[in-house]
Amino acid sequence: MRKLRYYLIFLGFFLLSPVSAKQSPKSEIPSSYRVVKGDSWFGIARKFKISAETLAKLNGRTTTENLYERELLRIPKGNEKISVSSPESLIKEKPSYPLERKERIVKKFSELTYDPHKGIQFQRGTSSLVRASLPGKVVHVDYMDGYENFVVLEHQNGLYTVYGNLERIQVTEGQEVKSKDRLGILSKDKGLYFQVNKQKQSLNPERILEGGI
Repeated sequence: MRKLRYYLIFLGFFLLSPVSAKQSPKSEIPSSYRVVKGDSWFGIARKFKISAETLAKLNGRTTTENLYERELLRIPKGNEKISVSSPESLIKEKPSYPLERKERIVKKFSELTYDPHKGIQFQRGTSSLVRASLPGKVVHVDYMDGYENFVVLEHQNGLYTVYGNLERIQVTEGQEVKSKDRLGILSKDKGLYFQVNKQKQSLNPERILEGGI
């Protein structure tokens, strides 16, 4: 039953898609907003009487990042405090890079409803060793079409990391690992698929790795 629970959690990582905004009564502030052409962080924030930095942080972004037409943004309601922590605040130590060397990212994280991508896809370069980005516990090891062999690690604060496109896995379920510990070897023709989740909410892995080593 425990294995099934983690398998369902993992499926939720990939199948989870943004929920379309529902119309709310005029007296209520909507919980989401669909970006239209010409929108900016500051313009949207002004519309909902919040700061642009607050809006960006709630969505796991910064005001220097571009907005995309039809992107769905979360909006805080009224004067409530934002309960969604920034990715950096969830991590007790600096994350390690999940490969031996830095490789180019060929597909970036995206929350666009028409082209969602819950993780990042690295190019298959010279790195073959896949390693743990943070200390944690191996909670699921399996195979899935499109992601080949994969490993899911559970960390503190409800964080999970997913490592896909492995040819050979070198850990077992229940095993405790430290940062930079070996998880497996990459497939010969595919780069690493890397995903970070806070429960079922997907976070931008590039933001997580910004302060990494």
